[in-house]
Amino acid sequence: MLHPKLGQALRVAYYHALVFGLLGTTLQLRGKNRLIRVEKVSWLYLAYSLLISGCLLLDIYFMLPRAILDGYISHNIVLQWNFFTAVGLRLAAIVCSYGLVWLQRRRLVKLYADSLHLWRSHRRTLKRMVEQHALEELQLSLKNLFWRKTFVLYVTLLCSLVLQYQLLSVINRQSLTAFTARLSQFQHLLAAKMCFYALFLLLEHQFRALHLALGALQRRKGGKQKGQDLRRIAAMHWDTYQLARRFFDLYDVANAMLFANMFVSTMSILYHAVQYSNQTIQSNAWVSLFGSGLILFNFWGTLMLMGLLDRVVSSCNELGQTLRQFSDLRKISKELQIELELFASQLKRNRLVYKICGIVELNNSACLSYIGSILSHVIILMQFDLRRRQET
Repeated sequence: MLHPKLGQALRVAYYHALVFGLLGTTLQLRGKNRLIRVEKVSWLYLAYSLLISGCLLLDIYFMLPRAILDGYISHNIVLQWNFFTAVGLRLAAIVCSYGLVWLQRRRLVKLYADSLHLWRSHRRTLKRMVEQHALEELQLSLKNLFWRKTFVLYVTLLCSLVLQYQLLSVINRQSLTAFTARLSQFQHLLAAKMCFYALFLLLEHQFRALHLALGALQRRKGGKQKGQDLRRIAAMHWDTYQLARRFFDLYDVANAMLFANMFVSTMSILYHAVQYSNQTIQSNAWVSLFGSGLILFNFWGTLMLMGLLDRVVSSCNELGQTLRQFSDLRKISKELQIELELFASQLKRNRLVYKICGIVELNNSACLSYIGSILSHVIILMQFDLRRRQET
């Protein structure tokens, strides 16, 4: 059922998480994604995860040399505040992501096993109800979406590294060590985002497949098994809905730290752009090119992430719209009518919502508020910087 090209994309996300020790345990992959099995909790892998987290924490120490503090940020309190805030949030992100692996590893492994069990149990039903080419088109579209997001992430990383290297005031062993430490921090955040993307792509695949199954059921002639098949679709929706809720709950704090890092990083990028435009920081044509690319791809990546999150939530909640297509049928059996009412009631009572720490709901309006908040904070920092210059 899983298209090989989508399987390759998911393998990339899996190996990113595997290298940085972000998994509760390892998976056993065999033969072009035809067999996936969850391994038992490996203490060797947990020890490896502990080693990686220790190296990332040690990187924070190397990110604070005098070569940086004596550089371009030494005379700008806003840049100093931004730098130490970013370092603090990266420290929090490391603690939260690896704390999840160590403290919740049993729940993580059970979640992996339950996900595979549901995928296999739903596969036969979807294969019987949905045409093969429709599922392939869905999976290929998700594959293309994943590779676009991966491209944006790596281009953003490249532009950021070029600018970080240009901002080094002194090129010596200490500053290059700090630069390498930042590189590992950026790669850790990139791997966390890749996991985030893979998770939401799998959830969207399951919900979109249910849309296809409902559409195929509505077009099918003959109503002998429609009631039973609709009951199966409702059961698959309930299982996927519960799985999504478990994912959201388990990764809540880790994802909150990820969004906080994205917020501070975007604000830092825009404020640095203001400093470049004011000639406070020297630049050239290459710096302007990579700086513009960093702004563009950073916002593009943020919008794509928010868009993917909204697609997952809407694909679950909009099943009711697809269910209304059955009202166009002229003749509906009593059994089918009962199942339609039960499914509609289930969809109405169980709407999927993603909230950060159970407080802030993330949707399209929240994305606009997120961008507006970043811009307003940058404007406030600009005014503070202007007033500070006037006083000096």
